[in-house]
Amino acid sequence: MSSKVKCPICGTEFEGGSFDDCPKCDWTFLGYENELGLDEKESSNPVTIRQAKELVEKGMNIWGEPLPKA
Repeated sequence: MSSKVKCPICGTEFEGGSFDDCPKCDWTFLGYENELGLDEKESSNPVTIRQAKELVEKGMNIWGEPLPKA
């Protein structure tokens, strides 16, 4: 069952749940990001929360590719 979740990286709300990818920044939503340190890397995403947020601020997804146009 999916519901609306909010990406902890870019703030996009999307239908999904744990281990679904954000349609904007491609972050794999875990549901327990608040338990991770900003510089802690886990296996579902290629970068840390801090790195992902920095990439989004620069207009890129977590893979360093341009964010989709709104």
